[in-house]
Amino acid sequence: MNEALDQLISRGDRALDTLHGAAEYLAALRVVRRSFDGLVTAEVDSHGALVGLELAEDLSRESAERLQTSIVDTAAAATRDALTQREEILRRMQTSLSET
Repeated sequence: MNEALDQLISRGDRALDTLHGAAEYLAALRVVRRSFDGLVTAEVDSHGALVGLELAEDLSRESAERLQTSIVDTAAAATRDALTQREEILRRMQTSLSET
């Protein structure tokens, strides 16, 4: 009976380690993308939320519409990448938990 209990505790410890590891990866995940035109750099977190936005120093020659498009497109690309990475982290966690 002690061996079965030890195995159960060990399995629980491995599952907890897996969950903690995934949570740490997700908390630290940041994706930074720069626009093709160099006007915008966007940073998003693991949820795809915008956490940083940098604009080129000289925007005097850019229209508001072009800048808007660049911001939205760059942030959207960063969000897609972050959500893809998040999905992979969660998939690895699920696989690891299934094997536990």
